[in-house]
Amino acid sequence: MLEKQFNPDLLYNSIVHFYIDKKGYSKDKANAIAQKVVQKEAQRRICKNEKCKHFSHDHIRNLETCLVADCECNRFTK
Repeated sequence: MLEKQFNPDLLYNSIVHFYIDKKGYSKDKANAIAQKVVQKEAQRRICKNEKCKHFSHDHIRNLETCLVADCECNRFTK
């Protein structure tokens, strides 16, 4: 089973709306928080193998072979 593809825009928008609507933060502060969270989540989903660097959704079951044809990655490295 493949992981759902990471959508940074959807995550960014939901974080900004949460902090503005629910927490009452300013637009600038909510945007800064959202940027940090999206960057951290993107880094978490990138294979740490130096030969690979593809997203986890490019790996079968996030643990096995990379789906990119010319990649030598055998396992998703966290």
